[in-house]
Amino acid sequence: MSITSAAGHFDPAALESIDFPQLIGIDVDGTLVPGDGVVRDRVIRAIAACEDAGVRIVLATGRSLSTTTPIARAARMDGWMVCSNGSILATSTPETIVEAVTFDAAPFLDRMIPLLPGAIFTVEDAWGVMNTNVAFHGGALGMAVREMPLEQIREIEAVRLVIRSEEHMEEGLGHLVAELDLHEVQFGIAKVAWLDVGPREVSKASMLESLCKRLDLDPARTITIGDGGNDIRMLEWAGLGVVMGSATDEVKSYANAITSQEAGDGVAEVLEAVVATRR
Repeated sequence: MSITSAAGHFDPAALESIDFPQLIGIDVDGTLVPGDGVVRDRVIRAIAACEDAGVRIVLATGRSLSTTTPIARAARMDGWMVCSNGSILATSTPETIVEAVTFDAAPFLDRMIPLLPGAIFTVEDAWGVMNTNVAFHGGALGMAVREMPLEQIREIEAVRLVIRSEEHMEEGLGHLVAELDLHEVQFGIAKVAWLDVGPREVSKASMLESLCKRLDLDPARTITIGDGGNDIRMLEWAGLGVVMGSATDEVKSYANAITSQEAGDGVAEVLEAVVATRR
């Protein structure tokens, strides 16, 4: 894919490759907001200007519904949100689940518990409640954490299954992906090894596609902006895929355009450029 950039900032010439966008999907952490989780004033103004120009702005995030809604409201958005890496389509005002893709986590739990007897197993439900056998601070994963026995957790319809194991900090849990027929998996190591398992063939891209059908929008007239591995599918799907300058080289390889490194500012650059083409 061709990459367009200019002095570390988004090059408006990249917009020439698509018609005026009908929808822009934006990742949250590291893209819309920096580590402090605060939506900057420049971003709020840019979102409002884009919406006034007739563009639908959609948050597309790995966050649960319970932690996405406050971001949407801080950005003064009252429209659509794609949460839990595509498992949830919702609106922020009022907070309403429009579509949820769930799966039965019990077969996976039954196979993994004997392999990882000391691990923390967490099933996220559609409302963003993290049901876990060992309580932890939810952070961006989920605002509400509920501790309960594994026997009860396995009965919950899941939008996501998160497995964390301190015993696998060095080797990670990637070997389980090869050994077990898992659904969609994101995995890595951040203080503890973890696996993030979702419904098969579900991603931010698949739910954005569903939203376009719902609203009768043309996917070719879309822009997506992201910075992580879970954004790759929506970058490939969109008419124009924009990657933050802070992203890894692997993620950048999927970009049509690259913006500046600073979360928030990079998004504002894109949105401001879109509005400018409307004048």
